[in-house]
Amino acid sequence: MEDITEIAILGMGNIGTEFVEILQHQLSEIEDITNQKIKISKILVTDLNKERNVQIKQNIITTNPDEIFNNKNISIVIEIMGGVDPAFEYVSKCLESSKSVITANKDLIATHGKILFQKAKKNNVSILFEAAVASGTPIISTLIRDLSYSNINSIRAIINGTSNFILSEMEEKNTEFMEALKLAQKLGYAEPDPTNDIEGFDARYKLSILSSLAFKTEVEYPKLHVEGISKIDSIDFQYAKELGYSIKLLAIAEKIKSGILARVHPAMIDVNNPLAKISGAMNAIEIQEKLLGTVIIQGPGAGPSPTSSGILSDLIHVLKTKHNSQSVPNLINNLQINDIKTLESRFYLRFIVHDKAGVLSKMSNILGEESISIASVIQKENTNLEEKYADLVFMTYKSSQSSIDKAIQKIAKLDVVDQLKSLIRVE
Repeated sequence: MEDITEIAILGMGNIGTEFVEILQHQLSEIEDITNQKIKISKILVTDLNKERNVQIKQNIITTNPDEIFNNKNISIVIEIMGGVDPAFEYVSKCLESSKSVITANKDLIATHGKILFQKAKKNNVSILFEAAVASGTPIISTLIRDLSYSNINSIRAIINGTSNFILSEMEEKNTEFMEALKLAQKLGYAEPDPTNDIEGFDARYKLSILSSLAFKTEVEYPKLHVEGISKIDSIDFQYAKELGYSIKLLAIAEKIKSGILARVHPAMIDVNNPLAKISGAMNAIEIQEKLLGTVIIQGPGAGPSPTSSGILSDLIHVLKTKHNSQSVPNLINNLQINDIKTLESRFYLRFIVHDKAGVLSKMSNILGEESISIASVIQKENTNLEEKYADLVFMTYKSSQSSIDKAIQKIAKLDVVDQLKSLIRVE
């Protein structure tokens, strides 16, 4: 074993520390698999004096990124800094210095992926990011390598472990949203500021990446519709169960005649669908492909260990191919990203209404005016509401989002309607 591959690491937080520890523990096995010696030459940190729970030679730690960019012996750089700034600048310089890059940074790839892919191609190096979407769950390599010539029709994914944990708690234990969120924070699934997770922004970044790879086109995340889970109540799960559904935060991208319709929002799924059974902080990605049919990949979606697993997978791939097999996504298409208003779906609508005669007929008339057919109605007392109010739930047949929006605007003006409490699309 004569070949020595020198690597550098950008960032040494929790994930960086875990990765180095795992790499050291499995080093001989990885070297046997790849037939190459591995040497960590530099680790970029912000604080040289910080105590770390892993044994590292002091002379390889630096606060100067130029020691990595200008070191011609370093051929692979692993970026685990997080965020876009200065990660974009550093990764760009690594690629321009003919170094392959492995990153776990979803924000970076979703924001600047196309530019970085072009830089990698120009400099004949690879950029790999298996851990950026579903940690150690191998979806990126599946899309780039295994399904690179496939004809994918749609992706439906549970790709935020925090929100899935919260929804699972609400469904299985009948807890309210805030109680489930506090438990997620206590267990370390949710950040002190959970906004990115519970409002769907994290899943939107990830869907941007997945749909770009699946449809070989740049899908910019700001163009994707996003709704979170913070407005869902435990009673919505009770009604969903009556109707034969579970509720999940889904990231969905599908090919339609005019381009791509991609969005993140809570959705009702038939209880017999495999995605409905994904519980806790797990991830799952369902791919509909023309020849294969339905493929589902699932696994842990967060945490240092799964993320380190994804990074190691990419590292082994680069080492085994000895940099001769360039791994860069090929975004050759230019497909239009459609507005959510073009969506055709069934809808679950829960209104809080005044508990009096004539309410149902008034609301049904408005839905009829917008050509929205009602599949079922649930009208019952909600013990969490004051005596003069009740829940009125409509399950519609397939309708357009634009028609639903118009109907809701009209219904909101009725004096017998207090508010629209929940709007959940049915998959």
